[in-house]
Amino acid sequence: MMKKLMLKKTWYRLALIIFFFTAILPAAGLDTVAFAVEAGQPDIDVILKEYVELKAGETGSLTLTFKNNSTTTSARSIYFLPNYQKDSDNIFTDIRPITEMPVKYLTSYDGKIDMEISVTVDKFAAEGIYSLPFKLKYSYAVPEPPNYSAETIVEMSVNVMVKNDKRKAELVLESDGSVLAPAGGTFELPVTVRNKGDFIAKDIKVSIKDPSPDTFALVSGSGRYDMDILHGEETKTLKYLLRVSSSFKTGSYRLQFSLEYSDERGTVVNEDQEIWIPVSGSGGTGTVFEVLEITPSKTTVKPADIFDVSVKVKNSGAYDSGQVRISAEGTSVLLPVSQNLYIIQSIKKDETKVINFKFQPHPEAPRGGVPITIRVEPVDGGETAISQAISVFVDSDTTGGSEPGKNVPKLIIKSYSSEPTLVNAGENFNLTMQFLNTHSTREVRNIKGSFSVTESSSETGNVFTPVGSSNTFYIDKISPQKTADWNVTLYTIPDAKSKTYTMSIFFEYEDDLGTSHTATEIIGIPVYQPSRFEVSEISLPPETFIGQPVYTGFEMYNLGKTEIYNVKLRVEGDFDAQPKSNYFGNFESGRVEYYELNLIPMMPGQANGSIIFQYENASGEVHEVVKEFSMNVMEMMMPPDDGFPVDGPGGKPGIPGMEEEPSKSFFKSVWFYIILGVVVVGVVVTIILVARKRKNDKEFDF
Repeated sequence: MMKKLMLKKTWYRLALIIFFFTAILPAAGLDTVAFAVEAGQPDIDVILKEYVELKAGETGSLTLTFKNNSTTTSARSIYFLPNYQKDSDNIFTDIRPITEMPVKYLTSYDGKIDMEISVTVDKFAAEGIYSLPFKLKYSYAVPEPPNYSAETIVEMSVNVMVKNDKRKAELVLESDGSVLAPAGGTFELPVTVRNKGDFIAKDIKVSIKDPSPDTFALVSGSGRYDMDILHGEETKTLKYLLRVSSSFKTGSYRLQFSLEYSDERGTVVNEDQEIWIPVSGSGGTGTVFEVLEITPSKTTVKPADIFDVSVKVKNSGAYDSGQVRISAEGTSVLLPVSQNLYIIQSIKKDETKVINFKFQPHPEAPRGGVPITIRVEPVDGGETAISQAISVFVDSDTTGGSEPGKNVPKLIIKSYSSEPTLVNAGENFNLTMQFLNTHSTREVRNIKGSFSVTESSSETGNVFTPVGSSNTFYIDKISPQKTADWNVTLYTIPDAKSKTYTMSIFFEYEDDLGTSHTATEIIGIPVYQPSRFEVSEISLPPETFIGQPVYTGFEMYNLGKTEIYNVKLRVEGDFDAQPKSNYFGNFESGRVEYYELNLIPMMPGQANGSIIFQYENASGEVHEVVKEFSMNVMEMMMPPDDGFPVDGPGGKPGIPGMEEEPSKSFFKSVWFYIILGVVVVGVVVTIILVARKRKNDKEFDF
């Protein structure tokens, strides 16, 4: 009857709880799900486990570390959900998880999990730091009443560095310089179209600009070529049949071309380029001196490049020559670095002379083809002068001038190093960085820099702290293509985890026109947190018998500030053990593990053994802790033979010296303790049976 009353009270309480959540809460306008969320939803943060650079046009992987800051609520059934738009404004073309979904559990009290994801970057993405968005879906249970199970989706993101070493499509027109056009005659001009970039160019149109009978006229065709596509570093040769004006004298003359094409993203490029053509005019036959070859060391040059032009001149006449003047003339765009005029005393019949000239583009040279004309003529004027030209392409990022907003000098980190290379937590280290002004002609000055690390510790603050200085620095100026060094001593907080930390370097500087610029660079600094694994003392008796198990127990501690991995032990030496080895897995910081085993000595005498504990730190290095022990092992004593007794002194049977103690030998034997145990067990069983019988009799009386 008492049981029935208790059951009714239980059902009554359950009905009140159901009525409270189904009737009273909705009537009051309260949502049970919202109530559960307010009662304790997991507080989850995300960081990159290590610094990774993604490359444009490629697929890479990232490892995300999720940490639950909640002290009461765990998350379970965790899904990674991509959150990006597949459009032209988004550089991420594909994001998907590699880790199997769902991840089962993320515990409270600083619980952590890692997820690996695959990320594909658009091949046109510019270099820089980008935010990678995603969503995290998970379930959780509120530990306090009403113990409601809920599901939520939160939006999260991490910043990733994208690198792009691909060059955009860029077409240039080139001529090999082997053409010598006769004034008033026709000639065939081969023109090479080359794509200097890595991406394709398409819808290409090349045509001669403003052909005229007064300069160069087309003999046939429209002078226009159309091409569908030209891949990176691919070339195609076009041929034009032209007539030269009869009014031209010996020299080099410009022929302009119009060039139009689109890159892979559909951006249309329209520009003019020119090729210089050597013409043999009415004043010379070109039969005495012959220019066999004009070879530049570079066909494409930048404003900072110094390049050579090698010229081979042959005397193809019937006699030795007198003094010969050989000169190289560029336009105002090319500046001679060496002398550009040589006087040769004589060139013998069929002899060849090699002359070398050096040039450098003007710092403000516009982008495009530039001619170099080689002129050979006798000093006394008795023989015919000849001229021949080649073109080099000046690859400048300006249109000829230092206007603000154009041709901006860039400041980057060329190299950096730390001493020691692997930084120890809780210690100082020296960081050295080398900054490079990438521009070939323009200076940067008034450089102010600073650094920051986004990750910190709630107990000790920023991961890296300057020692004896601040986190800012100043450099007066850096000349074109020059570097400047900066050194700083930093202190690493003691509780920094073993990982590579990302440090952002911010620059503020001015160019030579006084225009202000900013830039950001990222470096990675690996930090090592030393592990501390200890084992308590192992207590053992000094003596034991062969085959007799000896029990021992001990504790293992992770006293370090970082997790250790693959903890295991094994027993070696003159002992067998139960068990002889064991695997414990990973030990988080502060973990204490108790373990016990039996040691079984296998041979008499002094027996030595050891328990070897092995683990891996965060860097994958294997460490061992060895606990050695020893015991004196004795042989087991055998009982005396139960044969006929031997008479002792006085005619009494027994062992000499033991005549007075035969009555005590039974009470010291094993059989005495076995019989005593059986009697005790019998008494206990009898008491239990009597008590049960009395209880049953009382229930029937009721």
